[in-house]
Amino acid sequence: MSNQVDISQTFQTLSALLDELRSMSNADVLSAPYHPTIEAAYAALAKIETEVDTLGQELEYQHQRLDAARNAALAEAIRESEK
Repeated sequence: MSNQVDISQTFQTLSALLDELRSMSNADVLSAPYHPTIEAAYAALAKIETEVDTLGQELEYQHQRLDAARNAALAEAIRESEK
């Protein structure tokens, strides 16, 4: 649960950083230090991508585990019906 809260906060951070970047005009590029904001936004995005990858791996594992259990149960049911 805390991981979900952390990722939710990271999404909010990324959104706020993007809002900050959107608010900068082209004329601001010489006077405003925008690179730290961009770097922070990329770091937040990387954290989100890592968590999404982890969740995707967990989903694939659960899918394979449940398919294997179903296949084993079906095979057992077929064996029982053939007796």
